[in-house]
Amino acid sequence: MSKSIRILQSLIICMIFSCCNNSNYDSSLARLENLSSISPSEALDSLYAIDYDKLSASDKHYHDFLSVKIADKAYMTHTSDSLILKVIDFESNHRSNGRYAEALYYGGRVYSDLGDYPTALSYFQKALENLSPDPSNDFMKANIHSQYGRLLTSMRLYNEAIPHIESSLQISRLQKDTVNIIYDLQLLGGTCFLAKNYNLAEQYFKEALQLSYNQPPFHSAKSLMYLAVIKAKSGQNDSALSLIRDIPDKVKSTIRNDALAYASDIYLKAGIVDTAYLYAHEIVNSPDSAPREIGYQVLLSPKLKNIISLDSIYKYLEEYRNRLENFYDENEIQLAITQQTQYNYQMHDRDKERAENAYIVLMWVLVAVLVVSASLIIGILYFKNRNKSNIIKFQDALKNIEELKDELNEALKANETSESDVSDVPSSLQNFKEREIKLRQQLKDELLSLYENVDENKEIPLEILQSEVYRKLQTLITDGKIIKDNDPIWKELEETVLTCSPKFISNLNLLTLGNLTTIELQTALLIKCGVRPSQMAIIFGKSNGTIVSRRESLCMKVLSKKMGVKVIDAIIRLL
Repeated sequence: MSKSIRILQSLIICMIFSCCNNSNYDSSLARLENLSSISPSEALDSLYAIDYDKLSASDKHYHDFLSVKIADKAYMTHTSDSLILKVIDFESNHRSNGRYAEALYYGGRVYSDLGDYPTALSYFQKALENLSPDPSNDFMKANIHSQYGRLLTSMRLYNEAIPHIESSLQISRLQKDTVNIIYDLQLLGGTCFLAKNYNLAEQYFKEALQLSYNQPPFHSAKSLMYLAVIKAKSGQNDSALSLIRDIPDKVKSTIRNDALAYASDIYLKAGIVDTAYLYAHEIVNSPDSAPREIGYQVLLSPKLKNIISLDSIYKYLEEYRNRLENFYDENEIQLAITQQTQYNYQMHDRDKERAENAYIVLMWVLVAVLVVSASLIIGILYFKNRNKSNIIKFQDALKNIEELKDELNEALKANETSESDVSDVPSSLQNFKEREIKLRQQLKDELLSLYENVDENKEIPLEILQSEVYRKLQTLITDGKIIKDNDPIWKELEETVLTCSPKFISNLNLLTLGNLTTIELQTALLIKCGVRPSQMAIIFGKSNGTIVSRRESLCMKVLSKKMGVKVIDAIIRLL
């Protein structure tokens, strides 16, 4: 049935019901809710065809609820929280209809799409707490646990995610819901895989694969892919390639590209370089979102030195660098958020114990203050000289990496005409990579020794404070305006920062292996300009907790470990 016919039918239904009492809308809306489980897109078209203004007050709220629910079932990405907040507020005051827990669940789904993971987790937790133990709610309970586990997995909280996924799987087994059993097994297997528990992951994917044979082909594709990767990791290349060949032809191009990526890598390791080259070349030229990083790594391997020209090597190197710089998009910003940060929403500070003797407590406080004060005075005198030396080391390390990049360019140019030299370029490239990694690690080590001594209150350059863009920024903050990604002010701010720190962005890219996202760069620019976290929350339209998470994510990328937001702020201001 065509979309136009479905909409026409819905309009006829609406016209019929418009002649009746408003309460009759309940039945039509209820039918659309039931239809959403079978054909969410059709249900959504019919829902939008209903004249919202002619609904009763209660039915308008039901319509709002269904708008969120059916859109979610239709795999539409939620872009705003305004409607779900309205729904949750209404359902919290009308719990007799039994939709409150479900509304909380969709609150979690909305905030998950918006990238606010702590808020999403809090809604999932509230949904579990408000869900009645009635067996009719088991399906919703399984969904909550599954989404809870999926979100925790995406935040790298693997040990916390597994119990939730197992709970969902247990319910799915009791309900004999094959499709959800497959989904939960694959989710559980993927979580174990990311946690490097490959044996357990293999068990789950094998079971999922056995259940997938009577299902559409995309159900088996994911299991085959993971099983192939697991086999490859244990050196069983023949088995891995056999599994990849078993992936059905009629699957999404993204799955095919994943298969080609792993296959090219396996063929490379097996010494079958011609096939490795063909697969890798197809990947890097694919118009779809593909794992091009593996393709470039294969193409830049010394094993392909006899079949790839010097010009192609240089071209792939540039493309790979650009790819790394733009690798993470907006939907992956939260990937580097640490466990502690993600659980802040459910953590509570313990109450301090009262001292029995107030006089003793006071004396200890005074002693502590004296000790801390003395330590600070000594520390300031000591670090004043040491800090200067560390900064010089830091700058020297950055210079070494820049010189290394120049060495590569010279090596490539020097070998343009010599065939014998051409064969050595990939090896030189490998040496370059190894030296670059070593120097970058050296830089990180020096930063880690530096962070204890930096001045967290380093003054903001006058060039920034007196700039026109800084004044614009302060005006927008005062007015409570959100700055969009495409706003020209970001470019102005970047140019202003570069006037006083010309290598600010290049140094950040070096420290992060080129994996600096747009949001992270914007955050770094604001830190460099002395913008406070509360002001960043206004600029980005996010909560203070989200801003903390972003700064911690930036710290993880720069230093490869959690060091605290004050540390990353101080280091960024030194760049």
